[in-house]
Amino acid sequence: MKDLKIRRRILEMVFERFKEHPYYRITPSEFKEALGITLKQLYYNVAYLAEKGYLDLQTPLEGSFFVGARITARGIDLVEDELQFDIIFPRPEQLTTPDNVMAGLALIQNSIAVDDNIQKEAKELLIEGISDIINELNQHEPSYSRIKTLLTRIRQRHEDVASKISTLLKTPALQKLLLASARKELEGTN
Repeated sequence: MKDLKIRRRILEMVFERFKEHPYYRITPSEFKEALGITLKQLYYNVAYLAEKGYLDLQTPLEGSFFVGARITARGIDLVEDELQFDIIFPRPEQLTTPDNVMAGLALIQNSIAVDDNIQKEAKELLIEGISDIINELNQHEPSYSRIKTLLTRIRQRHEDVASKISTLLKTPALQKLLLASARKELEGTN
């Protein structure tokens, strides 16, 4: 994860925590777990944000760098000024499933429902499989491996339907989204 993205997420986390309970601090282990980064990355980015005046750190007399962090008034002002926040800490590119893919999947479901050449039980399983793909694609971070598994199940039941779905999944925007998911899943297995 890049430093700008880490800093943005740290500020978003402490801002949300502040809204829940103004004096509650987030610990290094909470940051590390939520962000999936090393302590070295965390300390570097937290130090930067503290030096800029966006974070207030609770530090021990000796030992670790900090034991808790909370947002300052300056940090709150920054996060609430969305334009300024986006300039200083740009939003990560938001990848979402294109509407035409969802509409295409719905059309495939409808065509299955009226196709007399597909047995009733197979229709139900195919429609359910497509619904599962739609639900996965609607997730904040859809799983490439889950979609691949669902498509394989559909392919086992009806090759033609799987080919149509495969074509829809190959749209450039969706390919980019699934590629990001596949990379993340591969990083998680190492």
